[in-house]
Amino acid sequence: MPPGSKVRSRERSATARGPDRLSALPDKALQRVLFFLPSREAVRTCMLASRWRHVWKSMQALRVTNVDDYRSASHLNKFINSFLLLREPLPLLEVEIGSHTDGEGDDDVEPLQYMELWIECGLSSDAGVLRVFNKYTVRLILRDGLITSKNLKVLELYHVEVDSLHIDFSSCPALEDLRMKLCYFKAFMIISPSVKRLSITCPEFEIRSRISAPNLIFLELADCHGRIPLLENMPMLTSAFVRLQTDSDGCANKYETGDCGSCEGCCDSNIGSNTSVLLEALSGCTNLELTALASKFIFRKDLTLCPVFSKLKTLLLSEWCVTANLGALICFLQHSPVLEKLTLQFPEILEDLVGTGASYGTLKEPFSLEHLTVEVKCQNADDKGIRKILELLDFYGVPSEQIKIQQPPKIIELEEFDEYYDNQQPSLSFSFEQQMTSQDVDEATSSDSWDSNDESTSSDSSDSTD
Repeated sequence: MPPGSKVRSRERSATARGPDRLSALPDKALQRVLFFLPSREAVRTCMLASRWRHVWKSMQALRVTNVDDYRSASHLNKFINSFLLLREPLPLLEVEIGSHTDGEGDDDVEPLQYMELWIECGLSSDAGVLRVFNKYTVRLILRDGLITSKNLKVLELYHVEVDSLHIDFSSCPALEDLRMKLCYFKAFMIISPSVKRLSITCPEFEIRSRISAPNLIFLELADCHGRIPLLENMPMLTSAFVRLQTDSDGCANKYETGDCGSCEGCCDSNIGSNTSVLLEALSGCTNLELTALASKFIFRKDLTLCPVFSKLKTLLLSEWCVTANLGALICFLQHSPVLEKLTLQFPEILEDLVGTGASYGTLKEPFSLEHLTVEVKCQNADDKGIRKILELLDFYGVPSEQIKIQQPPKIIELEEFDEYYDNQQPSLSFSFEQQMTSQDVDEATSSDSWDSNDESTSSDSSDSTD
C-alpha cells in the first residue's frame, strides 16, 4: 500500500472511532492531567496533535525520578534544563528530581552538577512539595540556607547532606511533612517549629544531634548509624516508631545499661547521668513501637529516669526490654496506667544480658494489669525468657485468655538500596502500622511512600526535547 494510502487509512480509522474528546477539554483540564505524569511523558504529548503541542509548557510540576530511563547523566541534565528553560513562567507547585545513577567515565560531577540549581529554581517558584532523590554513589551536599521557602509543605531528601552545624527549617514556616532517608548529619541541632510528620530512616549521625520539633504528631526514627539523636520536648506527639537495629549506642559486652567501661559504644555514649535521650520526648504518645537488639542500651538507660506514659494505649517492645529481673519491662508497665494492648516481639531466641544492678524508675505502689491484652510473638514459647515474662504477667493479674502467643514474626527485608548500601541487614516491618487509628497518624502515613516515588516508568529511549 502506498504511504499516502496508509495515512488516509489511519485518518479514516480515527474518524470511525469518534472525535478526540480528551483534546476537546479546556487547557486547565489538560494541564491537570499532565500534572501527575512524569515530565518526560508529559512533554511527549506534544506529538499527539497540534492541540497538544504547547500544553506541557504550562504544567506546574516537574517530575523526574525515573532516572534509569535516561541514557546518561548528561542526557538527564539536558532534559531537565530544557524543560525549565522552555516552559511558561508559571509557579511550580511540585518538584521531584533525581540524579542519574552513573557518572560518565571518571566524572563525579556530572550527575550532581545541577541539583542545587534545580532545587533553588523549584523553591523560588513557590513549590509546595520538593522531593530530592540522589541515586548516585556520591552524597549530595546542600549548602546551608538553600532550603528556604514560605510555601514548602512537603520535603523529602534521599542520600543528602546539609552542610551545616545547625539545620534550621524555621525559614520554611509551612513545612509539615519532612522525610529524610540515607542522609548524613553533623549538626548539633535539627530544628523545625512547624513540622508535624517526621521520618528519618537509615541516617548517619556524626555526633549526637538534638532534634527540636514541638508540633510533631508522628515520628519514625529507624536504623541510625552513629549516635542516636536526642529528642527534645514533643508535647503534640501521638504516635512514634523507633527502631535501633544498627551499630549505634550498643554495648559489645551486653551490659544492661551500657556501663562496661571498655567498648566503644559505652565509652563514647556521652549521655549525662540525668539525660533522657528518647523516652522523655515520647512519653505523650498514644501509640508507641520501640524495637532494638538486646545490646542497644539507650531505651534501658532512659528507663532509669522513666517518665509516665499517661496517654499510652498501644505499645510494642522487642528483646531489649528483657533483662535479668525484668526490671525494664516492669518499669515500663508501671508507668503506663492506661495501656490497653502490649505486643512483645522476639524474632530470635532471647540472649542474657550482663546484669549490673541497674536501678530503673520502678514504683513501690502495687499495680494490676488485669485490663491488659498481650500478644507475644516468639520463636519458642518454652524459652526461659518467655516463661519468665508469662510468669510476670500472671503475677500482675493478666488473665490467661488475654494472652496470645504467635509464631515468629515475618522478617521483611528493606527494599534493596544502591550497591554501596547492599550490606544493610534485614529489618522488621511496622507491626501495628495498619492498626493506628489516630486521624493525625492516618494523615501522616497516607502520603506517597519512598518506595512509590522510587518506581521507574518505562519509556522509549528517544526524548522529545532533544
